[in-house]
Amino acid sequence: MSRLHNASERALVAYTLPAWLRWKGNISAPWLVVLVCLACLPLVTMLARMLAYPGMLAWDAGPMGGLRHFGEWLNRAVSLAWVPASDRWSVLYVLMLPTATLIIAIARLTLGLRLLGFRSILLAVGFQEIGIGQSLGLLAVVGAVVIALRPAMRRVRLPLYARVAVILCIAASIMVCALLVGPWLHSESIWSVAFFPVIILAMLAEGIARSIDEESPREAAWRTGWTIVVALIIAGVTYAAPFRELMLHFPELLLTELILVVLVAELLDHRLLQHLQYPRQPQGRANKLADAPRGAALERAHVAIVRNRWNTGVIGRIGLAASSKGRVQSVEAMVDVLRDRGFTVKVFEGDTTLARELRRFLAPHPVTGGPGGIVLNLATGIQGRACLVQVPAMLEAFGIAYSGADPLGQARMSDRYTLFTLLEKAGIPVPRYCVVERAVRLPDGMTLPFAVRPCATPDATPTIVRNELELHEAVQRIADFFGQSVLLESHHDGAEFRVALLGNHTLECLPLIQVDEGGTTRVAQLPRALATRMSNWAREIFVLTGCRDYARVDFRLCPNGEPQFERIEVQRALARRGSFALAAECAGYSYAELMERIVWHAWSRHGVVLNRACSDARVRVNAAEQNL
Repeated sequence: MSRLHNASERALVAYTLPAWLRWKGNISAPWLVVLVCLACLPLVTMLARMLAYPGMLAWDAGPMGGLRHFGEWLNRAVSLAWVPASDRWSVLYVLMLPTATLIIAIARLTLGLRLLGFRSILLAVGFQEIGIGQSLGLLAVVGAVVIALRPAMRRVRLPLYARVAVILCIAASIMVCALLVGPWLHSESIWSVAFFPVIILAMLAEGIARSIDEESPREAAWRTGWTIVVALIIAGVTYAAPFRELMLHFPELLLTELILVVLVAELLDHRLLQHLQYPRQPQGRANKLADAPRGAALERAHVAIVRNRWNTGVIGRIGLAASSKGRVQSVEAMVDVLRDRGFTVKVFEGDTTLARELRRFLAPHPVTGGPGGIVLNLATGIQGRACLVQVPAMLEAFGIAYSGADPLGQARMSDRYTLFTLLEKAGIPVPRYCVVERAVRLPDGMTLPFAVRPCATPDATPTIVRNELELHEAVQRIADFFGQSVLLESHHDGAEFRVALLGNHTLECLPLIQVDEGGTTRVAQLPRALATRMSNWAREIFVLTGCRDYARVDFRLCPNGEPQFERIEVQRALARRGSFALAAECAGYSYAELMERIVWHAWSRHGVVLNRACSDARVRVNAAEQNL
């Protein structure tokens, strides 16, 4: 009944609202009415206060008289007109903030303009301090110098915080030069540049540097341009004399602006220029999709990000709940970059609701039966054994295209003993290992320390044991808790190296990443022969385990200086600040381009299979018709 009621409510509201309002359904219809009434309440108080102005005595009788007396009280109690002129700008900066955020919400949500966050508000303040012309001139000079010096900063491999610090020093130097040159040229305009608020310039420089670092100089310039345009609009609206007087006399309008932001997000989230505003990038090394240019069909594709954030969406309880360690908690960065690339993106939970939700979002093509989109599989399972297999198996049964290994590949990677055996037979070095039950006897040829872990729970944290007592306790504890065999591995404290791979038929090996003690990551500096050997082994492991589209293979150096296999990661490899993203950056791909490549590899792989299947079916149909 509740679902039927919700559906009828949505239909009624959709029929009542104008066509240009798009109700998401996140706020129920009764609450929409409440919000609209609250937004109109300050307008009623404005009417009452205007009735109390001198010359409005004709309204001093009847119900309007009571409203007029209420307005007189409001004019005395709720007004900022008494603020001295010397302090008004400080108050106006506070009063302009809700108006500025409303303008930014409309620009980002309704129009779909890409901005540098809320830095337009800071720029508008800067425009007020020294003027629009001087502010734009300063920004242009700082931007030109930063772009000119960026190649040199990349050559010396300055990290992001060092690059931002260099940009701030450059900005400060330019402002000091303006102080020196201005009096010499008798130019008050140049001299006034030095009084541009430094914190505003710092925030803007940081936003531009981060956008260049994560996207591209072209994208950073595009975002900066729209940020300046919106800042000019904010300055034109909020610094106009009528607006200042209005907000000083009627500060209750802040409530209206707050509710309007909520209503814009709920009813006007159209993003009209999302697909039109971004100029096409040239086909270069850093932004070209391998083996396939971006097309309109790909840009309009639906991408469903499936993860396991919770373990509650089950019918019953069987076995252990999946560990929270391996769950992908935040996918906001992925969603943002894929949406900016033109995809339609939605996040789903990999539980019992998955089939119903994906049926609506990824409906197949009505004629060809081809995929209506792709699932970016980040799910790690809910409960029981072989958790990594659960969502891929469901997607196979549903007939939905997805990224990553199929259920057989996930099963190989889920059982560490099977994985070691497979790699060892292929000649790839792995730690010395054996499987034990509760009774433990030191295996022949293996010496302490050991890494002890359950065989079929790949995301379980290993226990490092350094004597026989710790070994017996660890084996008993793991066997009791997980209810499965226990794997013993020889353990070394050598350096860890990570190899990121992209592709299917042709595998692209990204630059190797080294993980230092404490978890910090950096580009590996290895002899070419050693790096090549690890890269070749990583490619072979990728194929042997049945990986597809992307994977990360980790190695650890033994005391003799030789690498051996450590682990393979797929679902948990795509963190925004992770080693895979760092390797992609070193290869010349921004995080957005990395995610786009992964989606394309998965999309094209399923597309090839489906097209071939359709062709075979067409041949069989033609042959049958000829026989008839």
